[in-house]
Amino acid sequence: MRLYLVRHAEPTLAGRFIGRTDPPLSDNGRTQAAALVSLQVDQVYVSPLQRAQQTAAFIAAPQTTLDELAELHFGDWEGLTWAEIAARDPELAERKLANWFSVPAPNGETLAELLVRLGRALEKIPPQPRVAIVAHAVVNGALRSLLTGGDPASYRQQYAEVIEIET
Repeated sequence: MRLYLVRHAEPTLAGRFIGRTDPPLSDNGRTQAAALVSLQVDQVYVSPLQRAQQTAAFIAAPQTTLDELAELHFGDWEGLTWAEIAARDPELAERKLANWFSVPAPNGETLAELLVRLGRALEKIPPQPRVAIVAHAVVNGALRSLLTGGDPASYRQQYAEVIEIET
């Protein structure tokens, strides 16, 4: 199976922690998403958040929304910039930077919780020749880690970028 991990296009609240916050795409984001029209897949699985839904709408294939593909919940950090987070609690920010996935945001979701949730999502995706998952930076990094054994902390993906994985 050829799996395409697609990060949603640029949202209106770019530059902020917007895990479960649900902004739409920006004008630039809609332009980025329109470039995905050439992606040829048999099925698209998409996060329920509107920035992912709006991005996926540009891919001409049947679509299934999976709640398990929603972005990591950033708890008390939702809607904040990194500068705001670091100003509120410099010690926690320093610990987070030292080991990104081992330190969750206050009242946020842990990496272990995310991995369990994504395991449930993968169980819902039957083998098909070409599948796209339209989700989020942290989700796609964790999915890559589950599928290839890579370190989710080293995973980087730009808005509307497509990463191909052979499974």
